[in-house]
Amino acid sequence: MVLPFSLFHELIERLEDESDLRDIREASPEPLYDQSEAEQYIFMNPVKRERLERGWTQQELANRIGVKQSTVAKWEREGAVYRKSTKQKLAKAFGISEASFS
Repeated sequence: MVLPFSLFHELIERLEDESDLRDIREASPEPLYDQSEAEQYIFMNPVKRERLERGWTQQELANRIGVKQSTVAKWEREGAVYRKSTKQKLAKAFGISEASFS
């Protein structure tokens, strides 16, 4: 759609009176997360990431699944590999797909 400049300018002036546009202009241009923090989160062990998102301790997750806290700690290690039954338990506890732990 093409608008004449005068109509476009009139629309912009009306928008400038709206609080939403004012809030957008006043918003900080800073990103919400530092890039390295975001990358660290993205590549974090999936069990640890899901647990932290829910605010659970390792012990709380262990209690929900019926294992020891040390088992959860083992699952949170870098490069951990999970058995099918473990994936099923984790998926059920977190309410997500088993594929999240592949």
